[in-house]
Amino acid sequence: MTRPYVVAVQGLDEAINSIEDVPPTVLRFARMAINTTTRKSRTLASRKIRDQVSFSATYLSDKNGRLSITKQAREGDLEARIRGRFRPTSLARFATGSSKKGVRVSVKPGSSDVLGRAFFMRLRAGKAPIETRSNQGLAIRLKPGERIANKRKMIQVSGNLYLLYGPSVDQVFASVAEEIAPETSDILETEFLRLLDRLG
Repeated sequence: MTRPYVVAVQGLDEAINSIEDVPPTVLRFARMAINTTTRKSRTLASRKIRDQVSFSATYLSDKNGRLSITKQAREGDLEARIRGRFRPTSLARFATGSSKKGVRVSVKPGSSDVLGRAFFMRLRAGKAPIETRSNQGLAIRLKPGERIANKRKMIQVSGNLYLLYGPSVDQVFASVAEEIAPETSDILETEFLRLLDRLG
């Protein structure tokens, strides 16, 4: 289950409910400020995620649902949400080349590793348990009795055949969300006060 990143104005609803002479415009400005902040925070999160993992900006665009705004603030509900896709990402997406030595992958920007026994595997459309590139996975076949220390990075396909995967967008976003929280708060405050200035 994905963990959403929530942008909200705390306490404003209560204030409006208890103070009858608060202009309705304030509520509208709060909604506008939250939605503007959410868009900027999604872009900021995408950049921070790409600093940690070799996802492309296109891969994390809002349109494909991997890092998207799933809820916008509206009147009476001053909350917006950003959510990262939970599905693990195939290591094939991070592949930068292959040779007789194996497949080279770069999960972290600026560094790479060669997986000596890994090979590309075509997967049936819509059947992959991981987020792939054109239904292509990176797989490894274990020898009889062989064990891999970090099996959390593997999904069994059949018998001794396993798909290899890296972090999901949600996994990286969970750590990035805390990092961008102070900046998100500043953006929200600045945007809200800017809109309130219109009231003169």
